Amino acid sequence: MLIVYPDADPEARDWLMDHPLANELRKLAEFRIYVGRPESHKEYVKRVKDADGILLGWGIPNEVITECPNLKVISFTGIGASNFVDLKYAESRGIIVTNTPGYADNTVAEHALALLLSLTKNIVPNHQRLAKGVWDQSRNSVELRGKTIGLIGLGGIGKRMAELCKAIGMNVICWTFNPTPDRAQQLGITFTGLEELLQESDVVSLHLPYTEQTAHMLSYKELSLMKNEAILINTSRAQLIDTDAMVKCLLTGRISGAGIDVFDEEPIIKDHPLLSLPNVVLSPHIGYKTPEASMEIMNISISNLIQFFQGKIQNAIN
Repeated sequence: MLIVYPDADPEARDWLMDHPLANELRKLAEFRIYVGRPESHKEYVKRVKDADGILLGWGIPNEVITECPNLKVISFTGIGASNFVDLKYAESRGIIVTNTPGYADNTVAEHALALLLSLTKNIVPNHQRLAKGVWDQSRNSVELRGKTIGLIGLGGIGKRMAELCKAIGMNVICWTFNPTPDRAQQLGITFTGLEELLQESDVVSLHLPYTEQTAHMLSYKELSLMKNEAILINTSRAQLIDTDAMVKCLLTGRISGAGIDVFDEEPIIKDHPLLSLPNVVLSPHIGYKTPEASMEIMNISISNLIQFFQGKIQNAIN
């Protein structure tokens, strides 16, 4: 039996050389690790054609899957596997696809809070001015205690974000597909309708996956419901927001600012209008990237493979 990691980062390869779970996996199958993404279809097929299981870091085209007659399971190292694997096609070939829920709940929530603090405390413009020798104390910061944050989505990251925001004294309201009184009481939050959330929140933070149901759920109509002084935070998926509408709102002062870690096209194009806006803080989709989260993603994704080949299926998404 053969397990292949066809597109490992050097850092991941080094971890896996003596990772306890990787050693356990090696007792079940040969485990081959290739560093870097395949540069061609031919190279990709060469790496994975005999695999019974794949540990996947990035994407795998259907044309490659077709040439893997033994493939039974793809363990994706992340949450949004549907953006990298055609789940329906995999299912049509009897291939289970798994993901790694919860691996970066705390990490991404901390990053979302960091973007919010950077905006409200003017960290970036104050640093830029001071680095140029300009001592400028004219800008007021925003005190977050007592302000209302509206969370769109209450999965693992949303729940952790709620905890962090409550810890600094914010009032937390939430819109989710699955509101229940028990969840509200457990977290000490209030569930609202989406329009009400947008109208009442001083900060709106998104914590939903990208699906057909959530695509462009915030268009200009929804964004225009927000307070003029409100801030928008997105560490989930760019496709949840109509980016052109968001840029228009930021340019016209319809909303005060935005902290963004995800983009429609990554890397972001060099002349993207977001890059020239003074009221945004941007990061290059790194909200998930800490050593702790990276190790947890390996723990879960390798465990998915071990469990599968021991006759148990965990974290399957198709």
